[in-house]
Amino acid sequence: MKHTIVFLSFLSVLNCNSDDTGGFKIQINSTSSSISLESEISIDVKSTNNEVIDSINYFLNDTKINNKILLSNNKVGENIAKVDIYSKGKKYSINKRFDIYSNTKPELMTYKIIKEFNHDKQAYTQGLEFYNNFLFESTGLNGKSSIRRTNLSNGEVLDITNLDYEYFGEGLTVLNDKIYQLTWKNRIGFIYDLNLKKTGTFNYGNSKEGWGLCNDGEFIYKSDGTSKIWKLNPDTLEEIDFIDVMTDKSRIKNINELEFIEGRIYANTYQFNRDVVIIINPLNGIVENVIDFTGIRDEVLQTPDIDVMNGIAYNNGKLFVTGKNWDKIFEVEVYSKK
Repeated sequence: MKHTIVFLSFLSVLNCNSDDTGGFKIQINSTSSSISLESEISIDVKSTNNEVIDSINYFLNDTKINNKILLSNNKVGENIAKVDIYSKGKKYSINKRFDIYSNTKPELMTYKIIKEFNHDKQAYTQGLEFYNNFLFESTGLNGKSSIRRTNLSNGEVLDITNLDYEYFGEGLTVLNDKIYQLTWKNRIGFIYDLNLKKTGTFNYGNSKEGWGLCNDGEFIYKSDGTSKIWKLNPDTLEEIDFIDVMTDKSRIKNINELEFIEGRIYANTYQFNRDVVIIINPLNGIVENVIDFTGIRDEVLQTPDIDVMNGIAYNNGKLFVTGKNWDKIFEVEVYSKK
């Protein structure tokens, strides 16, 4: 840690608890050109009218800290600095939201196709997951949304349950013999048994919409089209926490279909018409790898209906991907571009 701190970035107040700030404002200074993990920051308070400050308490995400802190085990993305200022017998509380970026660049990866399987080209794929060696799939579009169980080897749809026209199906995951499926804008999810019989529903909390689902064997993770991935209580489906998905440069939005693989979240991103999968640390939101799937869409039947890559599944150490209205599912191997 440096003994003499050179402040290179200066951030202004974005948010306060009340209109009465007493003429005080927060300034966050960093030892780096951007605020990232392993940076040291200081939370400083300035008075615009030279008010006397008797004492100050400093907080980061509700944890009391000194005014200087090394960012090491923090989540990336949105964080909240708060100060309680005591001046002339009065208390002023001021908040400031700011972003923490990753301190490492994502590793760029590429792929090779190992094997191809038939896939229903009418399936607007939203979620894909193996369970008990069967492939479960959720499809979207009003009037075409469904949940289905398929045979990977030949593409045969073994069972299917269609959603009512009002519902646009989204991601799915399977945990403890229960299938969970999202809808896009209806703010409701469906629960099924393994025979695709609907057994219940659940509502969304703070998440904006329903996009993707996965699970780590204990908790469920949900994307909502923003940069957030929500952690859900598997018993109540309550949103109990979230991560922001960040690189060293930017916040990654439009997080879509999810798959939990060996301690990491693999995610499609619905943006810029690019076929990529990002690999995310679920503990802090850092994008550790980006898999460039450029060219894979050229390998499917070129119909007017084909859309972006969407669908990630993992089974017995093998990775599978597909897309919306693609006529193939691909087993792929990924490796570093270095």
